[in-house]
Order: sequence, then C-alpha cells, then structure tokens
Amino acid sequence: MDLRKLMGRMASMAVAMVLPLIGQAQTFPTKPVRLVVPQAGGTGNDVLARALAEKLGQAWKQPVVVENKPGANGTLAISYVLGQPADGYTLFFAGVSNLSFNPYLYPKLPYQPAKDLTGVAMLANSPFVFVASPSLHVQTLQDFVRLAKARPGEISFASGGIGNSTHLAMELVAERTGITMQHVPFNGTGGSTSLMNGQTPVMMNVVAGVQPFIAGKKLVPLAVTGDRRLAALPSVPTFKELGYDVQVPGWYAIVARAGTPPAVVQQINADINHIQDDPQFKEKLGFQFLDAIKGPPSEVERYMKRDADAWGPVIRRLNISL
Repeated sequence: MDLRKLMGRMASMAVAMVLPLIGQAQTFPTKPVRLVVPQAGGTGNDVLARALAEKLGQAWKQPVVVENKPGANGTLAISYVLGQPADGYTLFFAGVSNLSFNPYLYPKLPYQPAKDLTGVAMLANSPFVFVASPSLHVQTLQDFVRLAKARPGEISFASGGIGNSTHLAMELVAERTGITMQHVPFNGTGGSTSLMNGQTPVMMNVVAGVQPFIAGKKLVPLAVTGDRRLAALPSVPTFKELGYDVQVPGWYAIVARAGTPPAVVQQINADINHIQDDPQFKEKLGFQFLDAIKGPPSEVERYMKRDADAWGPVIRRLNISL
C-alpha cells in the first residue's frame, strides 16, 4: 500500500475515534444537571453550591438544580449519587470530611472514595476560626485554655456532626492545648445557635459560618487557622502565633460517579475553572472568606489522598468512629 494512503487511513481512524468524545463533551448537557449537597439549605456549603449552580446554568443553558440531602456526614448524599447513571448529570458537592475522613470514621462505609468517585474540579478552601460565647467571659485563647484546664470535661463544644471537619478541628485543638471537653454534635446551623445562647459555648467553624455573629458581637473570635491573620479578622491571632500547631483543611470539590466519561469530566472541569475567574463568583467566594482552588480533575484526588494520609492516624488515635 502507498505510504501516503496508509498514513491517510490511519489519520482517518484517529479522527473517527476522537470525534465521539468531542461530540459527547460538546453536547453536554442536553438536560438539567443535579448538584447534590450533603448539608441542609442555608448552610455555607449550600450557599456556595447555589452560586456555582447559577453560573453553570448560565454557561450551559440548562438548569443546574441543587438538591440537599443532609445526614450521616454525607454518606446518604453520596449513596444517592452512586445510584444515578455515571453520565455527569448528577454531581456531588464534596467536602474534605466526605472524601478524606469518612473512610476512617465508618467501619462499614458504603462507598470507597478513590474507587467509586472521580474527581471533577476543586473549588475553594476555607480557614477555621475558634469562637466562644460571650457568656464564657473569655477574650483570648489563653483565657479559654486556663478556664478549660480548671474545669476538665465540663465545657462543651458544638460541631456540625460526629466526624465533621468542625468536630475534628476541635478535637485537634483539645489535643494540642491539653484540655478535655464534651462534644455536642448538631446538623445545619444548630451549632451556631447553641453557641449564642451559651448551651455549647465554644466551636471551631469555617469563617463564613460564624462571621455575622462575630460582627454582631454575639460570638468572640479567639484564634484562626492558617499561616497569617485574616483580613476580615485582623485583630485575631493565628494558632501558629500562639504556639499551637492547628492546621485544618476546609476545602470543597465537585466529584461524580466513577465511570463518568472523561470528556464530560474535562468539560465540567474547564467550565468550573472558567467560572472561578468570573467577577461575580469571585465576589461570592470573598463574601464567604474562601480562597479559590483551580486545577485539573486530578487535583481532587491529590487533596483527598493528602488529607486522608494526614488525618487518618489522628482519627484512629482519638478513637472516633461512627
């Protein structure tokens, strides 16, 4: 066979193989897309998910519907997602606890993040802030540590649920400062409400979850995570400044059921990365004190493995299980 004819035939075969993938990506989506959120409506996660859904809907000319399925630290929501076709039309709004912590928290977890889910796009990371109720009458972290050591096991702390990042963050604070407290888990915004009425007087939370209460003098900020102070809370020291190694991941990502076509994953990833440059979306991230994270789908797996490796031993050491 003539060499030119052979090369031409091979080129035609390559195009024939690639075109279906390109066509699949270009025609996605042709119907509404569901974005499943494992928290109740009105939470910080829900607000961010709805902001993303709005922008994706505008880009795709198709509705992106947020569905809230709270419970069991995201397990119920993920089980729902895994029951849907692996076609990109059902996406999961994941947090670090759903992907990195749950395998160590649940002896019989009904899913394996690395096997059953595929990363689509990273979204953002949030710093954490340690807050106290005014009724506790403390103004600094040092004040609180002295009080807690004088009353071992008497002071309670709120969280968004057993094994939630807000729970593990406070357990880490307790371990680093040498104090003991009682854990009171809540769903939704119940933890913040409990803080303000003094029932559970302290909590570690993402900044957006408690900033309005800090601004309204209903909660007292004592310390923040990260390497530098936050522009929103310039007078609040970091744990690092105070001599405590308290680093807590607070990232969010979009994942889909494993087996979702790579071309669809790549398109959604590119569209989300593009949205992160949108001025309105950036403003909403800033309003929630979130730092954007952009990158390829593989970044989700990298973050997931990094924090599983870091926090799995901590969870086992603290003997936390569900």
